[in-house]
Amino acid sequence: MTEEKQYWSIEDLESLTETVQEAEIEYQGKHLKMSWCELTESEEPKALVVDETLPEEEKNKQFMALAREKTRAMMVKAQEKQPDETVITPQVYEKLPTNLKFLVSNKILGVSDPNEQ
Repeated sequence: MTEEKQYWSIEDLESLTETVQEAEIEYQGKHLKMSWCELTESEEPKALVVDETLPEEEKNKQFMALAREKTRAMMVKAQEKQPDETVITPQVYEKLPTNLKFLVSNKILGVSDPNEQ
């Protein structure tokens, strides 16, 4: 049996940047809640121009910095629309250990973990 294709409605597409999304991740046996909103182009953090002549490690650092800025902006927008003290706030995000911050950013940005099946 073939699956029927699902199509986005214009209204659903337009609502993506206004809808607060929520998710949880597990870290060291406990769960963390987070919320975020998709950004419009004008809300996106100003893109860093990555110098392609830089060593790979330096380019990766710049891409990571941009990902963290975008994650923070998405969290700020969600908190402005729907304040919630039970989720990781942008202020708490800044204080997280690097590994946990990476997991949060990946979840919010929709980056798949290569270790997940």
